[in-house]
Order: sequence, then C-alpha cells, then structure tokens
Amino acid sequence: MRILLSIRPEYSNRIFSGEKKFEFRRQRPKHRLEKVYVYESQPTKKIVGWFSVKNIISGSPNDVWNRCGKVGGIEKEDYFRYCSDKEVIYAFEIDRVIRYDSPIDPSELDRGFSPPQSYIYVNQQMESKLSYDFKEKNEYCGQEQSLANL
Repeated sequence: MRILLSIRPEYSNRIFSGEKKFEFRRQRPKHRLEKVYVYESQPTKKIVGWFSVKNIISGSPNDVWNRCGKVGGIEKEDYFRYCSDKEVIYAFEIDRVIRYDSPIDPSELDRGFSPPQSYIYVNQQMESKLSYDFKEKNEYCGQEQSLANL
C-alpha cells in the first residue's frame, strides 16, 4: 500500500538527510505500508520525494518514545504535545529515501487535490502519474540513501 503524508518542511528535511529515522503518526493505515510519498506542507506545497517503510512500531507514547525517540528527529516536548491525547502511537521506520530534484506540484496530478490532514491512499492512477512526472522532471533519479548505511 502507498500513501501520501503531509509533513512539515523541517521534518521532511530531517527525513531526507537521514537524521529522522522514524515518522510518528497518530493513526496507521489499515493495509501493509510499503511506500510513503512526502507532501511538504507550507510554504513548499509539493510532493518532494518518498520513503519506504521497513517496519511499524506501535505502543503507548512513552513506550514508542523510549524505543525510537533518539533517532525520531523531533524534540521530546513536541513529540509528547503531538500525541498528548492518544493511548497508541505509531512509528514508521524509514528505510530507503528518494528526494526529488524537481518537486511535483500535486495539482498537476489531480486538479481537485487537497492536502491530507493525516494521509491519503495513493491509487494506481496517481501512482502512475507520480512515476511518469518523476521520470519527466528528474533527469537523475533523486538522491537515494539507505538509512541502514548512515
């Protein structure tokens, strides 16, 4: 399953630099997660790349922080503010990352695009458009890193 997540630029940059090895979420998709497209929120408002998910860790906010916080790319206070009203938090373990050389404007893929509050599923039609636009707009296939090697 593929999804599109809205992520603030500061966290997106940490994902693609390798500093942020987990993306914390208050909800998890119902299906097995393979790929996450990153929609960078304001001021960028573009799809800037993607990452593959190695594993999803779940537990209480304290448990997840204790297991993932050191490489979570977020300050402890911000993390606990984010998950203050949740009993269960999910940590998507980031594996392979691709940052596009030329970010993709989602309105070119879908005229009625509205950024997701949490996430949206990427259907086959959107996946095809993302793959095509990526190849057209990115001579080189972005900057690829395996976080296992960082």
